[in-house]
Amino acid sequence: MKHFGTRTLETERLILRKFSLNDAEHMYKNWANDNDVTKFLTWKTHENVNVSKSVLEEWTSKYYNEDFYNWAIVLKSINEPVGSIGVVKQNDEIKMVHIGYCTGKKWWNKGITSEALAVLIKYFFEEIGINRIESRHDPNNPNSGKVMKKCGLKYEGTMRQADKNNQGICDYSEYGILAEEYFNKNY
Repeated sequence: MKHFGTRTLETERLILRKFSLNDAEHMYKNWANDNDVTKFLTWKTHENVNVSKSVLEEWTSKYYNEDFYNWAIVLKSINEPVGSIGVVKQNDEIKMVHIGYCTGKKWWNKGITSEALAVLIKYFFEEIGINRIESRHDPNNPNSGKVMKKCGLKYEGTMRQADKNNQGICDYSEYGILAEEYFNKNY
């Protein structure tokens, strides 16, 4: 496994790139200020653009680390970030990354998040040498699970009252995909 950090990745409709401090307005406007977007997340809705700026200051200060992975999901057609995707937990000993993501409500059910997750899966397996990619969601937010399934992650179980999000203590459903499944297209 070799860490390369948050490199720019591209798909047909998207550019995944490092955030910059200039993205604060778009982050706030496009997803971070929306209670519907943050309903099942672990971070609070941003009260104003200064909260978004503060978050971006923290993230951008970590980009010098080769093992820090956090992307702005930029929709090419409008050339602005519509969400974020990145590693929220990792374990180098077992070569595992846990991916978290969110996109603005305006872009839900358009395949954007799936497109972003798919290119990250390719990057982590083919370039970084990860063995396991996992993600999870609140079962009350099944569309997040649909993104995972669409990208080849398999449902591994639901942990009861094992997490906390903006709804309080909650269950979470875990999904994962292994390198051997990815390379053998066994998913």
